[in-house]
Amino acid sequence: MYQAPRHLLTVAIATVSAALISPAFAGTLDKVQVTAQSSAGIDEVISREQLDLRQASDLGDVFRQTPSVSVGGSLGVAQKIYLRGIEDTNLNISVDGAVQAGYLFHHQGRVGIEPELLKKVEVQSGAGLATDGAGALGGAIRFTTRDPDDLLRDGEKAGALVKLGYYSNGDVLKTSGTVFGKAGDKVGVLASLTRQQGNSFDDGRGNTINNTETDVDSGFFKLVATPTEQQRLSLSHEVRYDDGERNLRPHFVAAGWNPENRQESHRKTTTLGYDINPAGDALDIETTFYSTDAYLTQDGADSPKDGAGVKSIGADLRNTLRSGEHTLVFGGDYRRDTGYYINPETPVADEKARIAGLYLQDHYQATSQLLVTAGARYDHYQLDDSDGQSFSNSGISPNLGMEYKLSDALTFNAGYARAMRGPKVKEAYMLGYAINSPSLKEETADNLELGLNYNQGALSLEGTVFVSHIDDFVDRVNRSSVENTGDVKNRGIELKAGYEWEQTQASLSFSHSRPELDGEPLSDGDMSVGTATGDQWVADVQHQLPAQNLLLGWSGTFVHHLSRVASGRAEKPGYGRHDVYVRWLPTATEDLSLTLTVNNLLDKQYLDHASYGVSTSSGNVIGLPEAGRDIRLSLAARF
Repeated sequence: MYQAPRHLLTVAIATVSAALISPAFAGTLDKVQVTAQSSAGIDEVISREQLDLRQASDLGDVFRQTPSVSVGGSLGVAQKIYLRGIEDTNLNISVDGAVQAGYLFHHQGRVGIEPELLKKVEVQSGAGLATDGAGALGGAIRFTTRDPDDLLRDGEKAGALVKLGYYSNGDVLKTSGTVFGKAGDKVGVLASLTRQQGNSFDDGRGNTINNTETDVDSGFFKLVATPTEQQRLSLSHEVRYDDGERNLRPHFVAAGWNPENRQESHRKTTTLGYDINPAGDALDIETTFYSTDAYLTQDGADSPKDGAGVKSIGADLRNTLRSGEHTLVFGGDYRRDTGYYINPETPVADEKARIAGLYLQDHYQATSQLLVTAGARYDHYQLDDSDGQSFSNSGISPNLGMEYKLSDALTFNAGYARAMRGPKVKEAYMLGYAINSPSLKEETADNLELGLNYNQGALSLEGTVFVSHIDDFVDRVNRSSVENTGDVKNRGIELKAGYEWEQTQASLSFSHSRPELDGEPLSDGDMSVGTATGDQWVADVQHQLPAQNLLLGWSGTFVHHLSRVASGRAEKPGYGRHDVYVRWLPTATEDLSLTLTVNNLLDKQYLDHASYGVSTSSGNVIGLPEAGRDIRLSLAARF
């Protein structure tokens, strides 16, 4: 069991502080590389290269090296995202601008994405900018897919990318094929198919975890047209099927109370975008229209097949106006969510929510040293639930931030934001069962952050402290009643250090958060709210051998023992995990690449804190452990 020394946090804070104020550091490094961002902007960007090196196959792989993000659930269909301990049901999650709304089943994940399709992933923690969308109580995560131009090289008209991968743990075979091209200079097209299939995985002790087979199919099509230099039109469609024999509650072990059944988890998303930027700074219009439908069905031996889903259609229209030192973004968005229950024997009325918003966000370069951000959005919520009740709420969500350059290398930032969320479509599997309280009211979140960023030559240091508060959180107070349950408070610190040598780069990140509900630490039972996790360190080292066309890397994740837990809940043991990776380019170009990744190198037996589960009645561990050692080998050929 990994137990980090208690003094490590003190040492890390002291080291960062000393580096930020020490004249010796400023005098020894020549180059200036400014990468600081506003506290209300993007906190983390996960690149395509990072996903390739990890051979990412699910959300756990995508966020493996982002310590502020935990992913609970040991297999894809069960995975939930937690940002600073707050569950993804309280985040705005989007794919190419299409908001992934709704909540299907509290024992299951609600967000599924194929990493092969992604260009980048952006993480914004805490209530932020007005442009982040309605009801972003805990932050926003934005998935952006690849365009044809991301794969085409200068002068190329067409190409193809074929990847073949094998994962030893579960004998998983993953294949993907992508074709891309241009018709003339105006139209680009991309189409991709991915298939991933394998057996149940083994944990660190060599035990096979039943009903965790992999059976995922994804398809993606995107068309991008540029009729003129000032216009861009894009159309994309994605389908994802994750089917298989699962436990009824797939994040828990198989048992008599958790029987096997046949599950189908499907999502399809269509997005249409049109941008126009005529000459001048007054107009830079972006429009997005989208439709997404996600549902889950279960078919057990002792129960009839049923299911539930959420459909959303939405639009966003915004303009960016540049005037002097101001960059002003203003616009409006609309979304309609429909929750539905699938059961031919027991019809249940649909539940419908409509959210309409107007927003304004200004970025003002007041001086060469000071950037000020200020904005607000007004949102109106209307909910007609499945029991015939109607709710209507409106509110304003303001934000104010600043970024001040204390020197060429050192930047201080501060930000405050409030987010309001009205009543929403309840968990789809609870339609016709759980009833909204007639006195249900809106939720509000306040987020305050302070940070320092130091970038001088090869060295980068970042530190952030935050306090957030969600008032009148809405959740089920028992099996059949949805009410405003209480107040969620969270506080924490995030640190990151990085250094680059000629052929080597290294980073060390730390995250500490303590989410509470009415003074009690969040626990595994607070589904749809969040969960408490131990302090987390993530280290990464990469080294290039240009003469051999090799890139070598190691990453380590170290999680502290969590002893401060809710009453009646078990403590969570700490652990350490090591991953290594090697990429070889045999032809010295990316036309052919071979990547070897070994996840959980030392075959560690552990439960991720975000999916930890211990029975409060028996004391037995019922959460699924993480996979043991997994040797992944992939071959990618580009034509």
